[in-house]
Amino acid sequence: MHNTMKSGFRIAAAIALGLGVALASSTALAQEEKTSGHGLAEKLAPERAAKLAGQWCSSCHGRGGVSVAPTFPILAGQSPEYIVTELMDFHNLSQDDRAITHETMFEQWITNITGLRRNYRYEDAPRNEPRAWDFMKGVARDLDMPTMKALADYYSKQTPAPGRGGAEGDIARGKTLFQEGDAGKGLIACQMCHGPDAKGQGPIPRLAGQHADYVKVQLQFIKSGLRNVEQMQALIANLDDNDFAAVAAYVQSLN
Repeated sequence: MHNTMKSGFRIAAAIALGLGVALASSTALAQEEKTSGHGLAEKLAPERAAKLAGQWCSSCHGRGGVSVAPTFPILAGQSPEYIVTELMDFHNLSQDDRAITHETMFEQWITNITGLRRNYRYEDAPRNEPRAWDFMKGVARDLDMPTMKALADYYSKQTPAPGRGGAEGDIARGKTLFQEGDAGKGLIACQMCHGPDAKGQGPIPRLAGQHADYVKVQLQFIKSGLRNVEQMQALIANLDDNDFAAVAAYVQSLN
């Protein structure tokens, strides 16, 4: 009887030990698969990013991120931090179940991306911005972080658009506003944030070579509150469309 009990304990202990080893092995294997999967995603991200850039992104943003139409911003030469931030904003918006219609999508975009708490009517949105947001929401929906970073790296290494002329606006006036500001209008020099050559830094976008029409419209959005960039709203509150056109023409002329 005693020997039988001892034998039973041995068997039970062996089973418990076996289960423990199996569980530990299973956990280790799952962790290894997870790590391996993440590593695989990072390994494949550059190839996937290049494919997306060539087959999808280029349809709006142009080959190599140099768009032709001023409706779409030039991405070539932008900082990786800026591009990742923008993609994450669109990605997070696509995960929001409340954004199920164009109207609610527009309102939610205002809240999630700009931080604005006012209610804008969808039909009042300028040009085709809501359609662009819809499209970008779909593009960014299934992007993982490694792919976003790879896309950002890809565009940051592309050759920026060369400086161009022909934009409406007083370039000399724009240069003064950008480099020196205008104390009378409460504007500090734009270069303090965007850099002396308007090449941006970190999450602050590059403006050099950007379409003048695009820059002007974005400045109008910020002043009106459609885009809420708190620091800039206060700084450009006293600028008019002629000032915006001047700054836009100047930054477009830069390399």
